[in-house]
Amino acid sequence: MKKLARLLLLSLGFALLLALLSRLDLAAVLISLENVGWLGFALAVAGGLVLTACLASGLYPLLGDKASAGLALAVRQLRDSAGDILPFTQIGGIALGIRVMALAGIAAPRAVAVGVVDVTAELMAQSLFILIGIELAAPTIQQDPHWGPYLDWFRLGAFGFSGGIVFFAYLQLAGSRLAEKMLGTQSFGGRFRDAIHHLYRQRGRVALSFWLHLIGWCASGLWLWLVFRVLGAPIAVSSAIAIQSLLEALRSATVFVPAALGVQEAGYTALAPLFGLSPETGLAVSVLRRARDIAVGIPVLLAWQLIEARRMARERQPN
Repeated sequence: MKKLARLLLLSLGFALLLALLSRLDLAAVLISLENVGWLGFALAVAGGLVLTACLASGLYPLLGDKASAGLALAVRQLRDSAGDILPFTQIGGIALGIRVMALAGIAAPRAVAVGVVDVTAELMAQSLFILIGIELAAPTIQQDPHWGPYLDWFRLGAFGFSGGIVFFAYLQLAGSRLAEKMLGTQSFGGRFRDAIHHLYRQRGRVALSFWLHLIGWCASGLWLWLVFRVLGAPIAVSSAIAIQSLLEALRSATVFVPAALGVQEAGYTALAPLFGLSPETGLAVSVLRRARDIAVGIPVLLAWQLIEARRMARERQPN
């Protein structure tokens, strides 16, 4: 049933993508991409790697005695690569990140707890980032006849998202048994509950994780600003942050669509005209982001498969 649902969502995303392609001037998209060149693409890739490091930093305070920049970066990059390239949802990418922590020597219940708290801190930071983006975009949205009437609804949705994350955190603490059932961690017994309660008692670490994630999300807006620059369509930093925050809100709302196929493209295409750019430029941004994800993600996933294959080979060898 889960595979069927994932296939249906993937098909819907693909249909949305085809609908977009049929309505836009693809020649204009190609012209925008031709402006990038190899140097521009290298800058987008390098900037994306810096962004990944910024986003990975939020995990570091939660790793405890196993903390290392390399481990935090590996967890984040594999998580993002799987979620952006493979026919997984973002949740599938998170599960792979937890596996990386387990293979690095972190006990499985604690690895799951770290992964859950990290995602919770990140989503809390993302909710604030979305609110910041909405307020940055508010003057532009108010002037648009199509988007203006929905500005208050956007704000209400952002606050609702924040409330949902707070409830998710409460569920982890007050409803640990239910959380175990939802996460499939019942086999860990009380170890998962102990691990997640221990993490939340370290308020300073959780708070630091939140602020580092917020910095990471703001960095995603700076990366988008760079992408627009290399496409030959410069915009203000505040506009780039606004677009990126609204796009991430859309991706979060459609979290179960594998690789955000169609959703990402529709988001950039719809948001670009708000800031004086053509829909084709928005689609070019999405294509460049996909190209960057593939250029980095495929080597990462291949390296991961090699590591897994070697580990399995060692386990099969007789003692």
